[in-house]
Amino acid sequence: MRAALLRAFGGPLTLEEVAEPEPADGDVVVDIVYAAVNPLDVWTCNGNFAAVTALPHIPGVEGIGRIGEKVFLVRGSGLGIGRPGTYAQHLAVPPGTLVEVPAGIDLQQAASMGVAGLTAWRCVHDRGTVTAADTVLVTGATGGVGSLALQLAKATGATVLGQTSNRDKAKAIEKLVGTAVVAANGSELAAALAGIQPTVIIDGLGGTFVRAGIEALANDGRYVTYGTSADTEANIDMRVLYRKGVTLLGYTGLREPDPSAAYAQLFAAVVAKHLAMTIDEVLPLDRAGDAHARILERKVTGKLLLDVNR
Repeated sequence: MRAALLRAFGGPLTLEEVAEPEPADGDVVVDIVYAAVNPLDVWTCNGNFAAVTALPHIPGVEGIGRIGEKVFLVRGSGLGIGRPGTYAQHLAVPPGTLVEVPAGIDLQQAASMGVAGLTAWRCVHDRGTVTAADTVLVTGATGGVGSLALQLAKATGATVLGQTSNRDKAKAIEKLVGTAVVAANGSELAAALAGIQPTVIIDGLGGTFVRAGIEALANDGRYVTYGTSADTEANIDMRVLYRKGVTLLGYTGLREPDPSAAYAQLFAAVVAKHLAMTIDEVLPLDRAGDAHARILERKVTGKLLLDVNR
């Protein structure tokens, strides 16, 4: 079968013919249709999880595939990190990685919901507890998680703003929620939010955005962080944090409880066309390396997918 293979951390991904997967006891084999490209795939290929990632390695933490006539979202259980991932035509997985997809859903949309959809859902509903009374700022709002978080927050009736560092991408935010905040760093964010006090911030950037966001928050606001695309370090004034009564909340999919209820609601919203991911591009499998480069350069609006059979 064809797979995108990593032979050295930090090295290129190469399209190769590899052996068919050999299922362990209880595993099932899925015929992958699309692999969704995530920053986590890039970090894995750079060696961030080298202790558990054996080389050569097939990346890909999520995708969509078929078992017979049924379609499944495939994610979790160390997929694409500690075990082979979805950048391949066939994949042996434990049943716990499978989420059955309802009939009638667009496969590209379904493929994009595994990590981004669940993260957005948890950040908006479980961590941020967003309601119609809130004013919500979403950073990195043209990315996969950010664009879905915008839509989910807006669906609650909340007032929603989306941040981007790219003025051209601001139009995509305005189309979804009406208000874009253009800021490339914390200083620009602070200036752009002058007079605006969000009650909830959903942040996937980190770095200087954290201090600016906390200082902009309303009293008793909630700051939800799920990523650090800008920087893993943040310098904040603790006096602002405690005087405002800010609640700082983190989300990680690494300790994800049973996601079935969240996925059911996500898929229902997609089928009803109340929620949609922007599919930036569908690339052939031999361009997996190009997809990773675009992630690093932050030149993606929405989601990149790999067609593993092309």
